[in-house]
Amino acid sequence: LLVEEQNCLGGISTSGGVGEWFASLEGLGDIFAAVVRELENFGVRESRFFNPEYGKIVWQELALAAGVEVLFHASVVGVEVRDGRIESVRLACCSRNIEVRAKMFVDATGEGDLGALAGAEFMQGEPKTGLTLHMTLTAWLYDTGRPMVPYLPAGLEPLAGEADLPGLGAGWLVDRGRVFLNATKVVRHDPTDPFQLAAAEIEARRQLARIVHYAQRTRFPNHAIGGSGAKIGIREGRRLVGDHVLRGEEVLGRSEPLDFPDGVAVATSQIDFHSLTKAGKAGWRQRVECYAIPFRCLMAKGFRNLLMAGKCISVDQVVHSSCRMTPTCCAMGQAAGTAAALAANLPDIRQLPVGELRALLAAEGMELDPGKHTPFALHNTRLADGE
Repeated sequence: LLVEEQNCLGGISTSGGVGEWFASLEGLGDIFAAVVRELENFGVRESRFFNPEYGKIVWQELALAAGVEVLFHASVVGVEVRDGRIESVRLACCSRNIEVRAKMFVDATGEGDLGALAGAEFMQGEPKTGLTLHMTLTAWLYDTGRPMVPYLPAGLEPLAGEADLPGLGAGWLVDRGRVFLNATKVVRHDPTDPFQLAAAEIEARRQLARIVHYAQRTRFPNHAIGGSGAKIGIREGRRLVGDHVLRGEEVLGRSEPLDFPDGVAVATSQIDFHSLTKAGKAGWRQRVECYAIPFRCLMAKGFRNLLMAGKCISVDQVVHSSCRMTPTCCAMGQAAGTAAALAANLPDIRQLPVGELRALLAAEGMELDPGKHTPFALHNTRLADGE
């Protein structure tokens, strides 16, 4: 059973509107390869960019073809735990409570909701301040074929110039006249707090209105909003503590790739640590050698049948800024799902021979040698004091 809060699969890359891959794309397993291939078959892939609307179709049909049962519009709201095992989860959907029992569970909620409800230990934000990486509501603009008259509702001030933009510029022209806006930046909001999350959505949409107003006055006079994410993009929520916490000191400053005997996925992206407090492009971007993600980072500490995949795995904030990218998360998902299937009848996930898991992942198109991957880095900046 695949439980999904939104009305489509694919997470931030579909319902969130983030039609951009920010990592190397090869050797990530046959599932991600199938997604790329199907988007190409639709003719909607342009290098690192793709059309998220087609991604919704692709992910759904791949899941159905694999025999997955999908439950949309459902949230995890309760967990029953006994002796280090999750016995069941309680879901809320259509004003109903649904109890689901299973042998294995994978937390791919992004914010570690399942693990937190189960009582798992977690980390969140910068150790001293608790500040997380900022949130972004993405949007897509389309060419209307005529000049637009820039307009702002009462109470919203025009952006005076480039220096006043809240986030990463004012859009990239991607394909067929469409512009991708990864441009809003909401800092100092906790994505796991309901009221702060709501406030972040409100602030992001107000920023979006001002950014589009600026874009229409400058680079994109004919463009209007064609769609925005159904939910604000959360770069960082909770990070569940696993049997190992992969830390920055292990990844940074290396001249060679970093491997582990229990590596089950490979991360390739640069450190992409945006400023926790400042607007604009402030932050720390740094190329790193490719590194393996140990299976120990996918096993929740103190639990026998709880795995995690994606943003909520067991890493520190610095490593998280690199491994949180969609292609890497897809590889983690395949690793966690494969492990769950292999270990379904074992008393403890740790009894699964990691060599057996790695062999099956390799047979399914996953290149587990970090040295055979290519580092991905588009920027190189340093974090200033106080950011």
